[in-house]
Formats: sequence, structure tokens, C-alpha cells
Amino acid sequence: MVTSIASLALYDRGVRIITRRTLMEFWESQKDAEKPLREWEKKVKSNEWTNWGELKQTFGSADQVGSCTVFDVGNNRWRLIARINYRRGLVYTLKVMTHADYDRKDPRNRRRSLWESECGCHEPPPTRKARS
Repeated sequence: MVTSIASLALYDRGVRIITRRTLMEFWESQKDAEKPLREWEKKVKSNEWTNWGELKQTFGSADQVGSCTVFDVGNNRWRLIARINYRRGLVYTLKVMTHADYDRKDPRNRRRSLWESECGCHEPPPTRKARS
């Protein structure tokens, strides 16, 4: 089977979401969240951001918190926490939560929300071990 360069390019278009399961588990527990999360997913997949500025043009209410990006979903009813790898075109969905969960403070560090401590968005990225 011969594959043309043009058809291969179709696979490189748009951002890939890893993992969709995070979205599905949330909308199964919050039935009214399915439509807004699917809309968010569709918008993400139809873009090819190379930097924060381009993402911000698509999602004007998005915020950066450490190494995470926080999206308002469903007219600000829910928060979606993700990490973005612009170079590879990947969005890693870490968590979707209600505003109450998003605002819950970490009892060990009252300056941060609990989700911030749990996801490690203020920690440096892990170091890669050298191959021997």
C-alpha cells in the first residue's frame, strides 16, 4: 500500500488529547457536562497551537498555573486542568472538576488549591535518565 505525503499530513493536523477518559469519567458523573466537554474537545482538536499566545486566542479565559493550563468549561461551571506540549501538539487532560473542588485549599499549604498540590504543577519537570 502506497501512502502519499499529503495523506500523512492529515495525521499531523490538530492537537491530540491524552487522555479522553478523563473527560468521559467526569461527564458520566455530571451528565450536564458532556456537551460542553465535547465542545471543548472539538475546539482543541481543530487547532494547531505553537505557543501560549495562540492558545489564548482560542480560549480567552484560559489561565496558566505553574506548568498547567486551566480552562473554563460550560460557561465557567467547571474547570479542566491540562498540560500542553506545544511542540508535539499534545494536550494531557489531568482533571476536570467543579468550582467547589477547584477552590478547595490544600490544608498543608493554604496558599495553594488542593489540585495544585496533587498535580505538581509548581514542581520542576522530572529529569530524564541518561541511557547507558
